[in-house]
Amino acid sequence: MNDCLDIPNIRHLRMVQMIGQLGGVTCASRTLNTSQPAVTQAISNLETELGAELFERRATGTYPTKVGRLFLRRIDRFFDILEHAMAAVRGASERLAPPVERLITATQIRALIVTSEPSTVNEVASQLGVSASTLYRSVREMERHIGHRLFISTANGQVCNKTGEYLARRMRRAVREIEFARGEVRSVTGTGNVKIVVGALPMAGSCELATAICALLAQRPEARVQILTRDYHSLLDDLENCRIDMIFGLLRRPEWATDVEEEIFFRDSYCIAARRGHPLTKVPDITPEILTQYDWVVPAAGTPRRKQIDRLFEDIPRKPRFGIETSSLATLRALLSKSDMITVMTRGEMTLDVSAGMLISLPCRYLSPMPPKGLTTRSGWLPTEAHLDFIDCLRAATSPAMREKEQRGPAELAIAS
Repeated sequence: MNDCLDIPNIRHLRMVQMIGQLGGVTCASRTLNTSQPAVTQAISNLETELGAELFERRATGTYPTKVGRLFLRRIDRFFDILEHAMAAVRGASERLAPPVERLITATQIRALIVTSEPSTVNEVASQLGVSASTLYRSVREMERHIGHRLFISTANGQVCNKTGEYLARRMRRAVREIEFARGEVRSVTGTGNVKIVVGALPMAGSCELATAICALLAQRPEARVQILTRDYHSLLDDLENCRIDMIFGLLRRPEWATDVEEEIFFRDSYCIAARRGHPLTKVPDITPEILTQYDWVVPAAGTPRRKQIDRLFEDIPRKPRFGIETSSLATLRALLSKSDMITVMTRGEMTLDVSAGMLISLPCRYLSPMPPKGLTTRSGWLPTEAHLDFIDCLRAATSPAMREKEQRGPAELAIAS
């Protein structure tokens, strides 16, 4: 998410905040110990960049516009996140600590965010038109200003220590507020919208997700939605580092992940997935012993679905043949539709396959209940209006009535009869 590399001058952002709090350029310049023309010029530059006025100038003072109020709300959160982070790193009281704009610059924040991911440093440095050594030099300047080492030297080069990882994570979160601020301004002025970045777990419920996206686009034709599908721990890292805004799928927060929250949307169920006309359709009670007679397509070991498959055969001596292992749903569907191979899938994930008559879902009373599915977000996250609309669309798409309507498609009804 390279949008996060476009960071305004922090001192200029502080000027905006002070005008919003004090109600005038004169008071802001006096509080910040700078000249009125400097403050006025900073505000003008930001308004030009945003393409909207942040303040109304009146005889009684300077007051935020509607756009200004949205922007100020995000700027307050930006500084709040940075101030908490700096106080935690420096071990000082926030009340006694110097303002963050005296400790760090936008250039240094950008440098730490980039260098905290060594695998992409050279690529991003090239995009920025600087060298990797320039970025590391900026981080060393930050280290001197805050009085703490952020990197250690290894055989593979410079990597963040725990303090550096923490600070980079908090800075990404602060900068995401600036991205949201810009998106909210574009939405109000009709020049664009916030990009909604969703991490979708495999078997999350692609039908429900598609329904929600279509509903959002009906409300907000200008909306931008990006879907990333990865394993849970990769998405959790992306969420904590603000590369994505939410995770949709099984709720499985580890105890140590104290800075994320979960909301239950629905409970799906596992089933046996097979091709239409499969011999198992003639079996009244599908048992683990019967399932050992078929070749299986399985996901990687350790995934919830693989654990469910392994659990089926724990108590029987004969084990099935796990001939093919894949995380690709497209490959899985192709293999099932062209053979007698079987697997375990979620009923919700099979909705489109069943409706199209490609696959069938078969009940098996030996399958364990699934954990609930829903949304995982960062604690303390303030969604934009676009995000709130999307979440409402997800809630509607995963409601019992909607899911029953989607899942009982024509093909499934024909099989059931």
